Amino acid sequence: MYLLEEQNMFNNKKFIDRYLELSTDKEQQKEVKSIYDAVQNLKVGNKLPEVEIVDKNSEKVDLQSITDNKLTVIFFWSSYAESHLEGVHKKAKLYKEKYPNVNFVGININDASENWKRALKDYNFGNIKELRSTNFSDIKHKWVITKLHRTIILNPDGTIKNAFVNLFDVNFEKDLK
Repeated sequence: MYLLEEQNMFNNKKFIDRYLELSTDKEQQKEVKSIYDAVQNLKVGNKLPEVEIVDKNSEKVDLQSITDNKLTVIFFWSSYAESHLEGVHKKAKLYKEKYPNVNFVGININDASENWKRALKDYNFGNIKELRSTNFSDIKHKWVITKLHRTIILNPDGTIKNAFVNLFDVNFEKDLK
């Protein structure tokens, strides 16, 4: 839980070193080390690890192409969490109005293609780009998606600005400036 919440990379290194020193459970060590490595891959300045993302036409999308050389906010949703789906899109639309030069990209993380397309049809997501992860396990592991409230901000060049923010956080706007 510590690695999933605390994103001070110096503290993470101290934590993992001490954990591996004290732990005797090899399976648990392997799991914790895997989480640590995934978090390390999401450091500021890195590129997001590759995962398969598709558009409305089921065409694969290159992650680097989604920024359009603009600051880009990636948020996650699922039709299984309807109140979150509505709330996160409402919040993204408000920020999009206030910051028109920032891209907002919604990624559906675990719906079947038919359910995702139905949700896109049923809701008015406006000018927010909508994509879908084709492999929940892969995106969950590589991008450390443990909560729907997670948001990732990419710099215009596609590098990570902040991989551990929350669109609903009162200080979120600071990362848009």
